[in-house]
Amino acid sequence: MGKVYLVGAGPGDPGLITVKGRRLLENADCIVYDRLANPRLLSLARERCRLIYVGKAASRHTMKQEEINALLVHCAAEYETVVRLKGGDVYVFGRGGEEGLFLMEHGVEFEVVPGISSCTGGLAYAGIPITHRGLSHGFRVVTAHDKDDKLTKLDFASMAHGEETLVFLMGLSKVGEIAAGLLEAGMPMQMPAAVISHATLPSQQIVSAPLGELAETLQCRPLSSPALIVVGKVVSLRENLNFFEKLPLFGRKILIPHPGRESSPLTEYFEGLGAKVTEVCTGEIRGIPGAFSAEMLDGIKCLAFSSKHGVDAFFHGLFALGKDVRSLAGICIAAVGSATADRLFSYGVHADLIPSEFHSDALCETIRRKTGFAGEEVLFVKVRGSLSPCFVDFGVHVAELYENHPMEEESIRAQARGESYTDMVFSCSSAVHATAKALGAEVLRKSRCFSIGEKTSETLRTYGIMPIQAQRADLQTLAQTVMTGGK
Repeated sequence: MGKVYLVGAGPGDPGLITVKGRRLLENADCIVYDRLANPRLLSLARERCRLIYVGKAASRHTMKQEEINALLVHCAAEYETVVRLKGGDVYVFGRGGEEGLFLMEHGVEFEVVPGISSCTGGLAYAGIPITHRGLSHGFRVVTAHDKDDKLTKLDFASMAHGEETLVFLMGLSKVGEIAAGLLEAGMPMQMPAAVISHATLPSQQIVSAPLGELAETLQCRPLSSPALIVVGKVVSLRENLNFFEKLPLFGRKILIPHPGRESSPLTEYFEGLGAKVTEVCTGEIRGIPGAFSAEMLDGIKCLAFSSKHGVDAFFHGLFALGKDVRSLAGICIAAVGSATADRLFSYGVHADLIPSEFHSDALCETIRRKTGFAGEEVLFVKVRGSLSPCFVDFGVHVAELYENHPMEEESIRAQARGESYTDMVFSCSSAVHATAKALGAEVLRKSRCFSIGEKTSETLRTYGIMPIQAQRADLQTLAQTVMTGGK
């Protein structure tokens, strides 16, 4: 019998998962997850981890709670480590107690890993401290609806005359009833109040107004769930403490198409600056069976890599033959750019040559100028496809060890979710072609398109798009270009 971990995923921002929660996700054999757990957290799972969705929305339940309880027991019998990933905190209206009791009754060992609740974390991202000296000496957190979707029986009288911050969860449809109940109980009409939608996410929106005007204001500026309601003097601090919506990229929606399922380093960077980021996998990186042989290194004095994917494919082939980095003794190692050099370093190999500009022509010229090697002494590891004229003229040996297998256009459209984007960021030509074919060039023209280098820019121009190009062909410069809008 395995063990079940009840893990709080936090209020939305995937960066708010606890260190312990992250470690469990990385080592889980099975993850049973909720609707409000950020799907980005699932990328932490191992390749063979089983993922089971049991999300619940109003009147739309994938599974009833009793079925989820039984599922956890079943999974514990099949897997050693089961993570039950729940939005917010496990025990704050998360029904974690019910699941824990059911597991205990059925002899299943379990452990609770608390998460940040939206009642504290959501308010913080909205610039509202849940307590503040002189304004609030405590707080009260309640659910706003019962099992029949009616307003919970609340003690409005004690709420109206206390000095506590009031937080109502799962109550977007009950704002009018809540405000009316508090006003009837004697709370001042001018008491500051707010509704926070999609708290801690780049899509966060907030409507704030005096309590007496909150329901009417919300009708003029409707919000979507999940949302929480906060009433109290602390809401007045929002203007000064609202750090999240002041981040430099807040409000920008960025699409990052790229080949390979590995997450782009740009995603975490842009999200840290407040942007809403969507990644689209435009192609699957596949090694070519039998493409690598040890004889390829015979007589080679320089080994050149065109990408980090080439590095992975090379060492996968090398290790499969029972060999290791000692086979590279005395060979000069060249990398097309810093990301490729970093991937080499992860295998314990230091790049001897990196061109000042990160593209294949510059790589070829650097090898010719700095090494004095003849073309037949150079092995160029690359993706299957066309070869740069510079390397053709140089007469190098070529090892095509992997291919970029394009994703179906329908898959790309599904990943893009039919949304409009303020910006699209391209780091290679293949991603441009795949995105333009799947979404249509017109969709790309409606966004600002950023390019990592001249070849990617040329591809964008073939679709009638004038890109904003990074001055240096590396991800760091590309990220800065996006942040400044190319200025």
